[in-house]
Amino acid sequence: MTARQGTHGGGGRASAVAVLVTAWGLAATALVLMVLADAPWDATQWYFVVDTADALVYGLVAAVVLSRRTHPVAWLVALTAVGGGVAAVTAQAVALWARDRDAGALPPSWSVLQGTAWVPGTLALLLVVPHLLSERAPSRASRAAIAAGVVLIAGLLAVRLTDPWPWPAAEPYAPLAVRHTGWARWAEPAQRILLGCVVALGLVAAAHAVRRRMRDPAGRGLGWLAIGTALVALTFLPLVLFAGEGPAALRLFTPLTHLASQAFFPAAVLVVVLGGRLWGIDLVVSRALVWWLLTGLLVAGYLCTVAVLGLLLPGDGTPGRVLATAVPAAVVQPARSWLQRRVDRLVHGEAAAPALGKVGRHLGSAAGPEQALTGMAESIAASFNLGSVRIVDEDGTTRVAVGAPAGAEAVVVPLVVRRRTAGRMLVTARPGERLDRRARSALDEVAPVVATTVHLAAVTRELRESRGRLAAARDDERRALRRELHDQLGPALAGIGLGLAAARNLLPDDSPAGPLLGRLRHEVDARVEEVRVLARGLFPPVLTELGLMPALRELAMRHEADGLTVVVRTDRTPAAGEDGPEPPREVSGTVYAVVAEALRNVVRHAGARTCAVTVENREPELLLVTVVDDGRGIGPGSRDGVGTQSLRERAEALGGTIGWEPGEDGHGTRVVLRLPLRPGGTPREGRGRTGAPAGGGRA
Repeated sequence: MTARQGTHGGGGRASAVAVLVTAWGLAATALVLMVLADAPWDATQWYFVVDTADALVYGLVAAVVLSRRTHPVAWLVALTAVGGGVAAVTAQAVALWARDRDAGALPPSWSVLQGTAWVPGTLALLLVVPHLLSERAPSRASRAAIAAGVVLIAGLLAVRLTDPWPWPAAEPYAPLAVRHTGWARWAEPAQRILLGCVVALGLVAAAHAVRRRMRDPAGRGLGWLAIGTALVALTFLPLVLFAGEGPAALRLFTPLTHLASQAFFPAAVLVVVLGGRLWGIDLVVSRALVWWLLTGLLVAGYLCTVAVLGLLLPGDGTPGRVLATAVPAAVVQPARSWLQRRVDRLVHGEAAAPALGKVGRHLGSAAGPEQALTGMAESIAASFNLGSVRIVDEDGTTRVAVGAPAGAEAVVVPLVVRRRTAGRMLVTARPGERLDRRARSALDEVAPVVATTVHLAAVTRELRESRGRLAAARDDERRALRRELHDQLGPALAGIGLGLAAARNLLPDDSPAGPLLGRLRHEVDARVEEVRVLARGLFPPVLTELGLMPALRELAMRHEADGLTVVVRTDRTPAAGEDGPEPPREVSGTVYAVVAEALRNVVRHAGARTCAVTVENREPELLLVTVVDDGRGIGPGSRDGVGTQSLRERAEALGGTIGWEPGEDGHGTRVVLRLPLRPGGTPREGRGRTGAPAGGGRA
């Protein structure tokens, strides 16, 4: 375990050392006295083991927290450690004095100290601490639960310190004993009632931890805190029901199960505090050390549970005793195995094989390499319990960043494809941890898949950039062709038409060539109009001069002359005028071409009365265009035409998609165009359900 000095202040190293020395000194003294007393191992001796374990375990936990922050939780944990140590020393001192001297020579109050020293700390740990393990101030309900817990602790202490037992047969042991027959009769039932309230309030504290865990699934240790709190609370249940009486096996239940519960509660407190960096506490702990500690505590709890159940089950003779031990071992083993898997996942995360499965699923279901990289980084961070994952390409550009490094030193995992470096994956451990050899080995197994995806993403970006340049070159060619048609071919044909009209005027009215020249003039005029329409369709001037939305509205007005009502609307977020920011030039050209082709199909083939054109931003970098009509819809067996294929090629050249699908309730046709607004972008959604063109597929 390595530690770094906290940067938030408030830590008291002197206090931490004092608590650790006091708690462990009391535990050591108790162990020496135990050897000297050589008392029989009954329920009292097992309570001594519980108290000694509290002094050792909670003394260390309190020292760790106090060295970083003097928080009330740290002092309550310290109170538990010192109280357990005092109770342990008192128990062995009483046993030693009773063996070597007259039992009456030792003050009777020492026995009371054995039964009361542990009460404030242990019950505060159960009833108060779960509500304080948070960065936020306790809620009103938590404050009420804390107040009730304090009242219960004070009440139980008051009852134990005033209990006149064994009065009137002998002098009472309690220093503040109330010598009253009524109180002597009701003191023991009062303790049972208060302990019952402790059990209930402890379960409420466990439910509070469960509620926090459901609200924050990423909250580390809250599930363990709930289990530990519930187990500690339930260990007091036999004292409520039987008041420490009954067979020997039943009297052993409370101390042994309380000892088993220490496998969960101290670990949960440390994981919640250190893993969540509560109160600014920053401590780097080896994952291997945490795993060994948790596993050791878990095995100890398993053995204690099996021992208790073995004592409770009947068994006479060697075969019966073996059976009484084997049955609970077989029953409890699945629970221990499940908890061991939870320990492995809590500390180390998942193994490489399950992680590779998750990474592979992201690679197969992602819309593109960039989305695959993001999904991979999130899966790796979640599978291996990492604080952050950052994927950098060979140029040093960060492509994906998940989580925050929080100042921790990053572990660099090279990404190599065909002996060529494709980039790096930089990972950091979660707060309060550092990566061990097992985690690094698992990351090395996942690295080839990530490297291949990084390489694929780089190749895809280059292809899209090339497509973008090609689309820009095509737009330049279309503008040049529009100028040729509009400024040269169109005027030339118009001049020919005027020449034909002049020649017709020079001929006599009864000349047989007159009608022919008239028909030729009308034909040339029609071709002139077609050239003008073609020039506007290639790249309309209004698109260059006013922008996309005015151009679409002008296009809609021209189609209304054919009896089609066209509604153009936009749901784009305004940022530069009424219609929002203007898309890039190549995007505007593609949108205009798609809408123009769709409207032509509606007029020619759909038999529709109305048509709606919508332009919106579904995401900051995605433009969604839909054209919906109320015509006859897509015909069965329709096939792509030349115009449909041309539009698909234009959309794919910009990294977009286009699809044709039936309208609502199967009526009409819906054309859906998705285009990224940035070079090399990728729309998140796929193509339409069919490849049929608008208006029945006769484009």
